[in-house]
Formats: sequence, structure tokens, C-alpha cells
Amino acid sequence: MSSLPASAQVASSPSEDAQPDGRPARGSAAHRPKPGRKVYLDCINVLAIIGVVALHNRFNYRVDYDSPGWVLENILSGTAVAAVPLFFMASGITLLNFTERESVGTFYKKRFTKILVPLLIWGQIYLFARSWFTHTPLPKGEEILTVLLAPSTVGVTLWYLEALIGVYLVLPIFSYALRGAGEKKVRLAWLMAVLGLFMPIATTTVHKINPHIMPEFTAPIVGYVGFCFLGYALANTSFSLPWRLVIYVLGVAGSLTHILYGPYLTLNHHGLESLAMSYLSIPTIFWASAVFVFFKSLPLNRLPQAAQTGLRKLSALTFGVYLIHLLIIQGLAAYGWPLVDYRLEAPYALMVWASSLILVWLLRWIPPVRKWLVP
Repeated sequence: MSSLPASAQVASSPSEDAQPDGRPARGSAAHRPKPGRKVYLDCINVLAIIGVVALHNRFNYRVDYDSPGWVLENILSGTAVAAVPLFFMASGITLLNFTERESVGTFYKKRFTKILVPLLIWGQIYLFARSWFTHTPLPKGEEILTVLLAPSTVGVTLWYLEALIGVYLVLPIFSYALRGAGEKKVRLAWLMAVLGLFMPIATTTVHKINPHIMPEFTAPIVGYVGFCFLGYALANTSFSLPWRLVIYVLGVAGSLTHILYGPYLTLNHHGLESLAMSYLSIPTIFWASAVFVFFKSLPLNRLPQAAQTGLRKLSALTFGVYLIHLLIIQGLAAYGWPLVDYRLEAPYALMVWASSLILVWLLRWIPPVRKWLVP
């Protein structure tokens, strides 16, 4: 393995001079291919959001432990569990070196405008939508205030934005650390990834096995920052074929552990299943890393320009899809189109994703909505 210089592009956001659908304006710099653009990040973003939608389809659908649906549930879960870690990893690639491009003040202004405002607005949207879908009285002032302070209490998928805000708060410290590391920044990234990911896993594992030795201590934000460093380290390290094969084997083993061993823990050792199935678990880290390295190793930059542009446009809509997809799932369930058959989970997820994609694309043609609701 050898270190490569960092040259990440922000793959999850459209360019500043793009049109509402993510299409570059005529004559703009964005209309021309960007040298060194990491096309694999666009691909990862698109596949990750489909995985997220597939995981959240099951909010209104439950299967019995002894049914065929239980098997499919675990296969889908063990495959799509890499989605959220991949989002954090992509954030690390694009943001950990931000101090080389802009000031901390500019970083906070841009990022919190894009994250905090939509978080607060969508919390209220999910709150009022719940009343609409369930035909219950509109929320009162106290409930509105509660959701303003903790939006994920009603829009459960919004936890990711809350976690992302926590990551952004500490990111300048680590960005300056990487900047000061000079030629050793990739080594520092690997060290921080190992510490950030495995320390919370170790403390949680010891506590679950023997609470008397280790008191309960959860600091998931440390793990999410660890995923940011992992993404940065993987992106800036060149792997030979033998090393990639090792990573793939570990990744498949991690996914199979989730699929096969996770259900066993769920049924026979309830409370320990997170050791095999949570985002902050060794199997998930291995699986997410394998998926990342696989797409990074593909020659996606050789795709026709039209295909690369299509991936970029789909990637630019990912954040909006994340914000709105649960609302569509809830609406479908409320108006007689719930997921009722485990054999339809995959096509149902694709339908929700496509519907979310189209709706976000349409909404982004409205400038205020594009700026504050689906940036």
C-alpha cells in the first residue's frame, strides 16, 4: 500500500452555478469535465441512498422470525447496512482537508446553512404530516418546541443530520491536525480511524458482555468521525490487488456475519445483536470498507461523459432524497399502499427512491425550496 495525494471533489453537492436539476449552466466551468473528479463517490452516494431507502421500507412492515421474509430481511439489512457509514466516509474525503480551501467561519456558515435549517424545517414537516396521516389534532406549541430541539423524535431518519452536526462541530480540530501532519497526513488518518472506530466498539462490547467491568459509555460521534477518517484514509491509499482481495474477503465475511450471526444473537442473546449488526460494529466496518474500495478500484472515470454527468446529477439529489423518502413511505402506508409482501421489498424500495428522486428534482426548480428545504 502506498499513500496518494488528496484531491477530493465535493461529490454530494452540485456546483455553485448548476441549474435546479443539477445541470451545469451553459458556458460555466461546471459544464466541462473536472479533472481528477472522484466519479466513484457519485456512484457510492447513489447506491448508498438506495440502501437507506431499502432499510427504512420496513418501518411499517414486520415479519415473523420463522418466515421466509425474515431471511430476506437479514439479507437486505446485511447488504444495505454499509449505506450510512459510506455517507460519513464520503464526507471525510470531501471535508477533512477543508482548512486548505476555506476558513472555519466559511465552513460553518456553508455547512450549517445546508444542514441545520433543513433539519429544523423537516422536523416540523414530519410532525405536522404525522397529524395529517393519522387524522389526529395538530401539534401544540410544546410539541413543536420539543421537535425543534430534537427533530429525530418525530422524523427518525433525521438522526443522521443531528450526528452530522456533531461531526461538523469537531471537524476543524481534525482538519488542522491533518494539515499540520504534512506528508504523514494519511498515516494520521489511519491512526484516527482505528482509534475513532475501535475504541467505542471495545467499550461497548466489554459493557455488554460484563457490565460490572465497564460502565455504560456511548459516544457514537467518535465512531462517526472515525468513519470520516476511514474514508479519507481509504481514498488516499493505493491498494495492490492482493490487498484488495484481502479487503473484499473481510468485507464479505462482515456482511455474512450480519446476515447469519446477527439473527442468532437477536433470538438467543438479545442485547448483543448490535455487536454484529450496528453501524459501529466490526462486521459493518469491514463490509463498508470493502464496498468503498471496490468502487474506488473501478475505472469509472473512463465512463462516457454522459454517464458521468448522469451519476453526478443523481448524486446531487441524494441529500434531498434522504430528507423526503420517509415521508413518502409514511404517505403510501397511510393511503393504502403499504409494503405488505416481503417479496416486494426490493421493487418497493426502488419505487420509493424513484418517487423521491422525481419529487426532489421538481422541488429544486423553486429557488427558496432549493436553498432551504432540499439543498
